[in-house]
Amino acid sequence: MRSYFNALALLLVGWGLTSGTGWAGEPDYDAIADTLVNQSLEVRPGEAIQISGNPSQIDLMAALQVAVSKAGGQPVIILNLPEANKRAVMETSIEHLERLPTSQISLIRMFDGVINVASVQDPDLFADVPEERLAATRRAGAPLNDVFRNADFRSVSLGQTGGIPTEAYAKSVGADHKKMTAAFWKALEVSPDQIEKAASLVTGMLQPGTDVHVESKAGTDLRFRLSAQPARINAGRTAAVDADTGPAQVWLPAGEAYACVEPGSANGTVVVERTMFRGVPVENLRMTFENGRMSKMSADKNGDQLKEYFASTTDNTAELSIVDIGVNPQSQPLGRDYRSWEMGGMTSIALGNNAWAGGDNDADGTFNVHLAGTTVDVGGTRVTSAGELSGAIMAAYRR
Repeated sequence: MRSYFNALALLLVGWGLTSGTGWAGEPDYDAIADTLVNQSLEVRPGEAIQISGNPSQIDLMAALQVAVSKAGGQPVIILNLPEANKRAVMETSIEHLERLPTSQISLIRMFDGVINVASVQDPDLFADVPEERLAATRRAGAPLNDVFRNADFRSVSLGQTGGIPTEAYAKSVGADHKKMTAAFWKALEVSPDQIEKAASLVTGMLQPGTDVHVESKAGTDLRFRLSAQPARINAGRTAAVDADTGPAQVWLPAGEAYACVEPGSANGTVVVERTMFRGVPVENLRMTFENGRMSKMSADKNGDQLKEYFASTTDNTAELSIVDIGVNPQSQPLGRDYRSWEMGGMTSIALGNNAWAGGDNDADGTFNVHLAGTTVDVGGTRVTSAGELSGAIMAAYRR
C-alpha cells in the first residue's frame, strides 16, 4: 500500500554498502548512509532532511544524521513507534481521530527531502483494530491529497513490500529469513543505470491512451487503458524521477515502471491465489471490474475484513488506478507469499488513491496486489510472459 503516510518513508546498490564481502556481511551503516544521502537523494547544503524509522533502525538513522550533516543538510529525526501508534488509534476518541492532521501538512511543507528506513516487526499489529477507527484516520487525512500534489520534495525509502527483512515478516509470508535477507541485499546491488535503461524501455510502451491486457493461468483476464499522466520509473535515484506533480519518490530495492489507469476503462477479472491484508492471508481473492471499478469481490478465506475495509472507504477506492511492472532481475518471489513491486516480471495493480504516481484519484483508501506469473501486453507488445520479462528488456542488463 502506497500513500503519503508510507511513501515518505534507500538506494543500496553495489557500491560497498556491506562490510566483508557482498551482502553476507553485517551492513556498513556509514557506507549505506553515504550512498543514500549523496547519490540517491543528493542532499544539498542548507536543505532540511527528515530521517524517519522505527526503534529497530536506530543505528542506521544515526549514521544518516551524520551523513546529512556532513553534506551540509539539516537533519531532523522522526521516530515511528508502531505499538504506540496502535494504542493511539485504539484509545483516542473518534472525534479526535477525525481531526485534520495539521502536523502532517506542516511536515510536507517543511522538508526538502525525506529518508525513510522501514521494517515490519509485527505484521498483524493492526489486524484487530476496528475498521471504524481506521476509517476515521483516513477521513482526517483526505485533505492531504491536494497538499501532496503540490509538494516539492524528494523521498527515498528502504524497504519495498515487507520493508527491511525481519524474522517476523519472513515467517508471516512463509519464507526463510536468511534467504530473504540475502535476496534483499542482492537485489540492491543491481546498477541503477541498468535499472533505468530497462524501466525506460517499459515506460516507452506505457504511453497515454495505450491499451493494456493482463492475464494469467490463475484466472486473471483484465483489460484497461492508460491515463494521460506520463508513466514514471523507480531506478533508485530521485534525479531520475520525472514528476510533474507531487514529490519525486523512489523505493528500494529499485526496479519499476508504473503508470496511472484511465478511469472507467478497466473490465475483466483479477484472481490472486494468496495475498496479505494487515498481516492476515487472504486466499483465492477474486475481483471483477466493470467500467473501471471493482463491482464484485470474493475470497475463500479471510475476505470479510477486506470487504469491510472497502465498505468504509470512499467509492473511488474501488477504482483501478495503477499498473506497475517490476524489472529488477535479482529480485524474485520467495517462499509462500513474498511478493513485491520491484521483482522482475511482477505485475502489480493498485486501486484507489494514486496521488503518489501523479494521478487524480483522491480516494481516502488504497489497495494493491502483486500478480506473479502474468502475461502483459501493452499496445500489442508483450512486456512479460508468464511472469518473465521480455528479451528486449532483459537485454538492458547485458549492455
